[in-house]
Amino acid sequence: MEKKERTLKDHQSLTERVYVTLREMILNMELPPGTRLKDVDLATRLGVSNTPLREAMRWLAADSLVETIPRRGTFVKLLTSDDVRSLYEIREALEVLAVRKVAEKASPEMLSRIANTADRHLEVVESGNMHEYLILDLQFHMLIAEGSKNEILLSMLNIISDRIHIVRRMTSDLEKDVQTGHEHREIAAALKRRDSENAIELMKKHIRRHGERVLKYLNGVSFVTSRTAVGDATTSEIGA
Repeated sequence: MEKKERTLKDHQSLTERVYVTLREMILNMELPPGTRLKDVDLATRLGVSNTPLREAMRWLAADSLVETIPRRGTFVKLLTSDDVRSLYEIREALEVLAVRKVAEKASPEMLSRIANTADRHLEVVESGNMHEYLILDLQFHMLIAEGSKNEILLSMLNIISDRIHIVRRMTSDLEKDVQTGHEHREIAAALKRRDSENAIELMKKHIRRHGERVLKYLNGVSFVTSRTAVGDATTSEIGA
């Protein structure tokens, strides 16, 4: 199951449309962490007034994608090492519970969907289509959450999935994502055998490996702290 989200449809309000557009720009790193979001420039860029823009920014703040710093402005939220540690601790706890429940109670049809998604993910990784394999990576994990039949767990993973997607974008490279694809297949195979203990250990290893990879990346780069505004000559970016 893909992450539940507002999508662009005719019946949507202008605020919803602005929210969806800005969210996609953040997740696609068009607006990278640290970018200052100036109302006037964004309103001009999107062709809207300040009112729906500001409401959409409040929604994004509720999603922890943007933050307002007093006397400085509103920025795409930076992820610190402490943020990442906390994020991956929560992710591990939730996904370990999910695989346990899936091994116990998921239908054969759901187990097949999980396995097929793992296979498709590895195929796409090997073809080098980053956008598509990141979508399939998310689908694999959200299918497991759905298969747990625990709506609260699914909702909680939906809440943190945007931030996970951002760190996946920051640290993606083909070699390591091939490894991720093989790990997905191993998890899917353990679930199909209904071997919950093996699935749990594989999921822990999978999430911890990626968390360590993200932390190593963050320790090796610095985010530009002199945040510049959208519409200026340059915007802030991740750099050495």
